Amino acid sequence: MMETAHLLPHLERLLRRIELADTFLVQVWGWPGSGKSALLASFLASQGRSAAGLSLGELADPAEVRRAVESAHAAGARWLVASGGPDSRLTEAARWLRPGQLLVFATERRWEGEEALPGSIVPPQELLLGVEEIASLWALLTGFSPGPDAIHRLQQASDGWYRPLQLALEATGGAGLDVATPEQLLEIPPVRHFLRHEILGSLSPEDFATLLSAPAERPANGQDWRLIDERGLWVEGEERDRMPRLLASWLDRERRRRGVRSEAEPPRPVPSQAGEPEDRPTFVLGLLGPPFAKRREADGDRDLDCRLRRSFQVLAYLASSPGLEAGREDLIEAVWPTEGERTIERNFHPTLSHLRRALEAGQTLEVQPLLFRGGVYRLNPEIGWEIDVLDFQRLAEKGKELLGKGEIAEAAEVWRQAWSLYRGPFLQGHYDPWVAARREIYQRLHLEMLRDLGDLYLKLDRPDEAMDAYRSVLVEDPLQERIHVALMNLYASQGRRDMVRRQYDRLCTLLLEELGVEPLAETTREYHRLMG
Repeated sequence: MMETAHLLPHLERLLRRIELADTFLVQVWGWPGSGKSALLASFLASQGRSAAGLSLGELADPAEVRRAVESAHAAGARWLVASGGPDSRLTEAARWLRPGQLLVFATERRWEGEEALPGSIVPPQELLLGVEEIASLWALLTGFSPGPDAIHRLQQASDGWYRPLQLALEATGGAGLDVATPEQLLEIPPVRHFLRHEILGSLSPEDFATLLSAPAERPANGQDWRLIDERGLWVEGEERDRMPRLLASWLDRERRRRGVRSEAEPPRPVPSQAGEPEDRPTFVLGLLGPPFAKRREADGDRDLDCRLRRSFQVLAYLASSPGLEAGREDLIEAVWPTEGERTIERNFHPTLSHLRRALEAGQTLEVQPLLFRGGVYRLNPEIGWEIDVLDFQRLAEKGKELLGKGEIAEAAEVWRQAWSLYRGPFLQGHYDPWVAARREIYQRLHLEMLRDLGDLYLKLDRPDEAMDAYRSVLVEDPLQERIHVALMNLYASQGRRDMVRRQYDRLCTLLLEELGVEPLAETTREYHRLMG
């Protein structure tokens, strides 16, 4: 955002507000991705020698804080600028301010610091982009200016939240955003990843559960909205405050997937199969993307107690193995690959016992979730297992079968369902050799499926959906030359010669920087044909 700051009028206005603040402290309080760090960087650059930055390293040490404040004062710097830091360190910096010095800092929560010093706040709502700023951003990132209706729709869908806007425009080149809705923005992988990792990934499990159960609008009866309030994750509405539309849509999607209801929704009955004992639970395992393990109960899903990393790895290994089973030696080689025999003997059975307790959750079950028979550990098939990697593989294969029968539309729909299950790399955050090997398999299957899905959408005359599939391929593997050519053809069919040129230039740059080669001759000929 630093390179676009001069194009966004609201940033200029906010910079002026900071400059004119009659206070010792100015807090820029905003959501992740709202542009607050870029605002402070622009302010620091605009002030020249009148401002000095406070690094996180300096804020980590009280002595360094004092030294930095005194050094700034000696150099004649009026402003001290901090991009964040613990409240205690910001308080420390505020206490050492000299007469005439001011501290401006960015936080994601409203700062509860030194009460004796007067402060001014730039709140989250003021960081949201208006239609003029979105138009400038759109033109900068795509090279063309859309109509006012398109800008208005995108502003409504995103609430002017900078980072999702930037990611959506960069990923799509603006294609399809003229009729944007929150649900459509969530179909763009970088936007979805931003919400999952940078917004919701920063929450504790307790806070995430609280957010899932919260209504999208501020309750009129004073119901607790504490977590949303303290993070500023709300937008002022005409009648009542509400969550950002993107966040509310993502949470609604997650509730449906998990079977969780918000406080504003009536309870939904959980269907049971005839003749099935009530004490046979269903386990829901998410292994694509940030992993999770839950136990489905009548009142919603509950997280399994998998605090021991190795017990979760045993569960994930079994859940992603053929037949949901593996031998003792296979488990040892995967989970304890470098440990000695004594360490393995001391930890193997306690790890399996911890996993059993986590699955049973303190209940006496008629059917045990984890079996051991004939030297093989197995997840009991008589219990319900909803495992995303298995569903993903099943749908990918089903799509191939339908395509082989000539049922193109049906194959495309099945592959779209499989695509929605791929939340990210297998066991994201785990880097063991067995994880890397399986991750590569699922990623290759995912990319091949998206490539073929884009081809199907072209045959079905659904160019916008084909473009989304192709762009998603390039997000993970930007060197697939055929996909670049397919996108160039799609842009050309829309009369977007500027985007044809941008796509070809991007391909040339990637190939040169990564491989030291030029595009294939046929790719260059196709480019000149499209441009001619």
